[in-house]
Amino acid sequence: MNRGLALGLNVAVLGLFAAAVEHFWGWSRLLAPWSQIAPLTLALAIAGMLASYALRGTRIYLAEQQIPRGAWFACLRLILINNALNLILPARAGEVSFPVLMRRWFGIDATQAAGTLVWLRLLDLHVLATVAAACAASGWLLKVQGLSILAWLGAAVAAVAPLAVYALREPLQARLARRSGKLAGFAAKALSGLPKQTSGLALDLVLTWAAWSVKLLALGIVLGLLAQLSPVLGTLGAIGGDLSTVLPLHAPGGFGTYEAGVMALLAPASGATELGALLAAAVNLHLLVLTTALIAGALAWLVGAPPSMPASQPE
Repeated sequence: MNRGLALGLNVAVLGLFAAAVEHFWGWSRLLAPWSQIAPLTLALAIAGMLASYALRGTRIYLAEQQIPRGAWFACLRLILINNALNLILPARAGEVSFPVLMRRWFGIDATQAAGTLVWLRLLDLHVLATVAAACAASGWLLKVQGLSILAWLGAAVAAVAPLAVYALREPLQARLARRSGKLAGFAAKALSGLPKQTSGLALDLVLTWAAWSVKLLALGIVLGLLAQLSPVLGTLGAIGGDLSTVLPLHAPGGFGTYEAGVMALLAPASGATELGALLAAAVNLHLLVLTTALIAGALAWLVGAPPSMPASQPE
């Protein structure tokens, strides 16, 4: 998708979203619940999101040994820019920025960087799926024995998925080495983006869980206050919203898909009959996430690469 078409699609979706909000709620009514949240609580929630980004930057910095030591801030900038582009561009087109910037700033092979990105996205999905399935199994699916067991099974599969991929890495690489062709070569380079040692795997898991725990706790508290629900239910709703951003496809800006993710997990768990109030809370949470990510991404872009980074060198 070319840039002009992508920009036009984003503007159209944003316009339809704004018109729909005004038609069904009115912006003044939609934003009214923010007056019930203390400024300090909101500031702490935003700080939690920024801390989550910092942990993700640390995850990149420690995962890629080819990144020059002392370049942590550049890794943070990369995460903020990639996150903002991924939110506003459709069909996860913003993910292309990750291997491009890794090659431009650090000289890392784009295919290897893409493999690292796939690995990190698997870790993100691993955390969200594990927590969501466990919450559902112990919560609103508890009374439905068959579904509860399936949910616990899903949580177990999600929990061990990174370990299985890591364990199969070397056999897959050996098998690909015996094959010729561009596809086999690409897959082999992609697998090289995975951790080389068990200590690297453990560090990736710890940082991933820490990053998501901070973010989900912050967003869960805010969503709980907006929807007048417990922080636990708010966290479950926040998981639903973020699950929609990890999926292979989502709408430009996440408008509609983010709210659907929140509602998919929150509505059955809350037992609420007033779905309109829950949907309004989901829209408000999405606006907070999107605004914070876009401002952080814009600032990261405007700061420019540190002098020590080879960003100015021709590719």
